Amino acid sequence: MARPRLGLVFVIVLVDIISFSLLVPVLPYYALSLGASPTQVGLLTGLYALCQFVGAPIIGRLSDSFGRKPMFLVDIGANILGFLILASANTLWMLFLARFIAGCMAANIPIAQAYISDITPPEKRSNALGLLGAAFGLGFTIGPALGGILSKNGYAVPALLSAVLCTLNFLIILLFLPESLPKKRSEQLILHTSSEQENTAVETKARSLIDLHLIKHMTSSPRIAGLLIFWAAFSFAFAMFQQNIALFNKLHLNLTASQTGFIFTWIGILVFVMQSGVLRLLTKHFSDEQLVLISTPLLIFSLGVWAFSPSWIVLAIILIPLCFAASTLITVVNSMLSKSVAPTEVGGAMGIAGAIDNSTRFITAFSGGLLIQRLGTFAPGMVAALVMIFAGVFLRFARHGVALVDENIAGEHLKK
Repeated sequence: MARPRLGLVFVIVLVDIISFSLLVPVLPYYALSLGASPTQVGLLTGLYALCQFVGAPIIGRLSDSFGRKPMFLVDIGANILGFLILASANTLWMLFLARFIAGCMAANIPIAQAYISDITPPEKRSNALGLLGAAFGLGFTIGPALGGILSKNGYAVPALLSAVLCTLNFLIILLFLPESLPKKRSEQLILHTSSEQENTAVETKARSLIDLHLIKHMTSSPRIAGLLIFWAAFSFAFAMFQQNIALFNKLHLNLTASQTGFIFTWIGILVFVMQSGVLRLLTKHFSDEQLVLISTPLLIFSLGVWAFSPSWIVLAIILIPLCFAASTLITVVNSMLSKSVAPTEVGGAMGIAGAIDNSTRFITAFSGGLLIQRLGTFAPGMVAALVMIFAGVFLRFARHGVALVDENIAGEHLKK
């Protein structure tokens, strides 16, 4: 019963990633054509991540209360609007408005993670969540290359195709995707919250959107707090790579935009292979914690080599272990987190993890360029490696005291 739904979620996420990544190589050029300065291009990139940082936890929590399917539809509907504004933009402020709308409602991945958590048992969750990474890798292999080709006919063309793809996603969800939350579970949070807050309707509403109780619970639990600290460090390190590899390619390796496009395609292929095949095999033979312990030092090494890559050949080679380690950590840590909270809190937990990830992308969008300007092109890679060293040291001490995962936690919540 779960397999057809997993296939649908894979298709939905794949189409979503293609629609998003179509604009990855195009948006900076689009902004420059409308008179943007390099600083304004950075602000445009950072705005999306900042809005996603604010919006993802709210939408994730709303999906716990009102269901995954309704919030999927609201989210994708807003993206359609954002892409249409982007396609019709003739001034810079319209680009900013489009990215603001799209960023505030960019929570498809947390909702998809919560949906998969709803329909899979804990022991199969890492494997199932790996489908999202495979969809990301495949989508990012197709999207940037296609966006670059279409932009030859005008920067609005990729945005129009993104709107069409989002419309297709909207129809798939509306017509074919069943709700993953049973009515009793989706009503449980609302009933619980309203019973506690009968005298303060406004406070009840606020708690349903930004669940302070959930945040307090997650940060007061040593296991979950340890997971979130590790996730924050990893997200920062990987975002430093993601946000600055194009600039590194241009300034350090003197690659052209088309060559950088091939690098992005190579990354997409590696992530797809990892998530669709290799990671499935690994999760059958290793525990989540073992995979984290293997991937962390591998990522540190890869980031350090990336910082000083002398040629595109070395870069292409080091991207293999880098994508292996990053793909593994993204999937496994999210799986561990979903197992560490009650089933009624999975959407909110995924939203909080997504907000942490998006906040690091917002920060690294600005700090990476500054590091390159002040210290050199090696700086983002070295800073990322140092942050992961911190995460590795923290993990070493946390294993015995602040254990990162206990797969019985979700069961304990259910018993209570």
